[in-house]
Amino acid sequence: MTTAATRGRSSQRRGSQWEQAIDAYHDHLRAASKAWLVRVPTEARVMGPTGMDARGRTTFPATWAARASVDFVGVVAGGRAVALEAKTCTTERWWFSEALGGPTAGKPAGVEWETLDAVNQLGGLALVLLDWSGSQWCVEFSVLRVWREAGKASVTETELAPRAQLLRGAQWLSA
Repeated sequence: MTTAATRGRSSQRRGSQWEQAIDAYHDHLRAASKAWLVRVPTEARVMGPTGMDARGRTTFPATWAARASVDFVGVVAGGRAVALEAKTCTTERWWFSEALGGPTAGKPAGVEWETLDAVNQLGGLALVLLDWSGSQWCVEFSVLRVWREAGKASVTETELAPRAQLLRGAQWLSA
């Protein structure tokens, strides 16, 4: 029997595997002097007063931020900034606005959406790398923003295909 918990663990495992594949590709880009990208850690939020443990180290109660920023940041050769978000999808529609924290009526955009939008507005590369049921896509954030401004919150793979680049694995940077 499939439960919400097992679906969540499976989704988290797929997401981690996808991010590991992207990490390996970024190692290749770094070695080839084509780009330098690093994974952005999830922010920890201090939840109470600090103290000292028996070894003299500072301790404090903390929790991970509910919504992290983009997954990777860096620069490509030539100096252009890059922000990448890795996503997975296994359904018929990709609910991109919800997945990225897009703005809705009465609700401001989330940190992922805001980060991608800021990098895009400043002339950097703002990309979403999407593993959609085994097909890998690179979507420029500007496409998603235009769709969101037009009232769209999700797309099918058929709708996405003409506006995105089909990848071989995680190879998003063209030669």
